[in-house]
Amino acid sequence: MNDSANERRQKRSELTTVGMVSLGHFYSHFYVLSIPSILPLVRADFGVSNLSVGAIIISYAIFSAFCQYPMGVFSDRYGATPFFIGGLACLSLGVFTMSFAPSIWFLVAVAAFNGMADSVFHPADYTIITARVRPAWLGRSYAIHTTTGFLGFAAAPIVMSFLVAHWDWRTALAAVGLTGFGYAVLCFLSQRMLRGVTYQPARSASGTQASALKFLTSPTLILMFLFYSATSLSGNGIQSFGNAALIDLFDIELVLANTALAAYLWGITFGVLGGGIVADRMERFDIVASGGYLIAATLLVLIGLGILSFISVTIALFFAGFMIGVVMPARDIMVKSITPPGSTGKAFGFVSTGFSVGGTLGPIIFASMMDAGLPQAIFFSSAVLMMLNIALAVAASNAGRRMIAAQPAE
Repeated sequence: MNDSANERRQKRSELTTVGMVSLGHFYSHFYVLSIPSILPLVRADFGVSNLSVGAIIISYAIFSAFCQYPMGVFSDRYGATPFFIGGLACLSLGVFTMSFAPSIWFLVAVAAFNGMADSVFHPADYTIITARVRPAWLGRSYAIHTTTGFLGFAAAPIVMSFLVAHWDWRTALAAVGLTGFGYAVLCFLSQRMLRGVTYQPARSASGTQASALKFLTSPTLILMFLFYSATSLSGNGIQSFGNAALIDLFDIELVLANTALAAYLWGITFGVLGGGIVADRMERFDIVASGGYLIAATLLVLIGLGILSFISVTIALFFAGFMIGVVMPARDIMVKSITPPGSTGKAFGFVSTGFSVGGTLGPIIFASMMDAGLPQAIFFSSAVLMMLNIALAVAASNAGRRMIAAQPAE
């Protein structure tokens, strides 16, 4: 009876931890799309080009990329809780500060601060979950974590559209920034639920550095970094400029374009949930990625060709997002399978930097397409990049199998 009661308490504790971390991940993703969701309004308010507004997204991505791996090291060494809470508080306040922007360049500067704050989430989140959740539940826990992140993506266009319909974009940013800060305060008051394993420095610093360098330069991890980069780049055009592209292609209003974008993001969200089940039952990451991206790319090509009605485009975006989402839990399990104990933060901090690489290059490429009057190119180029995703997934899986086979038997 006592064992049963202890088991229930442990389950509740683990679910609470995953829930708290995942809600922070929700805010992280929500804030990433808070500006793109109102991009046409910001552009019109300041009278600038798509590329100028894209500088906000680029600034965010560059500073997030620069800080992710160091945050992973700190999370492994000192514990991830203070970085998780501090990052959420700073990011929320940064978004709130954006509501007072006197110019586009003020937004670019604050975006740099926000990028540094946002860099904590992937390494800190995975470090906390891995330290507090039993191994048998990790796949599902990662899926819940990823799902809530994309719920943040999916919610951003809807929430921001609602807020700007009743107020203006400045009031909208202030409101969502304050809610995130309130949650950061709640996490601070409940931080005992976030404390997990802290890995102490090894006796030989040189040995530790050599081992870390060997791991970070392993072909499998480098290929996964490239996969994360290509994944981010292939989705960046749709997430950041998909609404503007749809407005140009179909001559519709922002709210309707954001509805279609939300369908894509909700598709990813539901796809991640299904992908958690797929990842538990299928070990071949390359097969999952190949099937998911091939279907998604085909749907995006159909959208770019302009042969679908707007309603059909919305449905196609939902199913393209769904297939992309299916791949994500298998992707995270792939990284975890090759990561030695005590290196979770470093591993996810390193590969997650790829998100920022894609987020840095994407606005330059896709904003230039929009300014050149080529909205259909957003969808064609994303489809081509998904073919690259497939090639990288196959290469990473092959390298991973060789890496595991080369390990000495226990």
